[in-house]
Amino acid sequence: MQYQWITGLILILSLLFLLGSAFLLIKRGWFVAWLKGTLGLVLLVAALFFAALSLNFYSYKQLMEESSVATVSFKRLSQQRYQATVAEASGREQTFDIQGDLWQLDARFMKWNGLLAGMGFTPGYKLDRIQGRYLSLEQERAESRTVYSLAEPEIGFDLWTYVYNGKLTSGSWIPWLDAKYGSATFLPMADGGIFSVTASNTGLVARAVNQRAEVAIEAWN
Repeated sequence: MQYQWITGLILILSLLFLLGSAFLLIKRGWFVAWLKGTLGLVLLVAALFFAALSLNFYSYKQLMEESSVATVSFKRLSQQRYQATVAEASGREQTFDIQGDLWQLDARFMKWNGLLAGMGFTPGYKLDRIQGRYLSLEQERAESRTVYSLAEPEIGFDLWTYVYNGKLTSGSWIPWLDAKYGSATFLPMADGGIFSVTASNTGLVARAVNQRAEVAIEAWN
């Protein structure tokens, strides 16, 4: 619920700016009207910004300690080629054609710092991508790698990328937000193998669910 009410609060600010811009832009006059028009446009831009910001926050899921985020299962199609099915905890399911011997799931994390963290604000996460790789270094360099995005396209701007690159945290208006990248350890793909992926404050952890996945891990190790 935490990210829902944060989204709602930001969306309310967006609507207030939008109403303010509409009120000022409708008024008539000359110089005063020009000033109001300029202010109205500024408020309109602010409204769009906060609307995009609210959508950014809404796309993240609240992380309560260690949470199950996805189940990944594999079906062998040919030599070093598998069909991977990613079933997210939300019920969303996607299928990908992955080449290689190993697979890895990546996620983006938003973390709260300072006072907000002390108040109990918990991190949020969003699955980012799934990728494959080859065991052979020669193949890894020569063959094309398969990488697929799991996230929905960002609307307006990508808040996580700006924070991660330090473009916003270098300023003073958002010192309470931090962006991290988490990845599960590369594990082998196996025909009929099923893996569970959980998220915690330290990142992602993938574990074997059935015997075929366990046998593949033991053979790989």
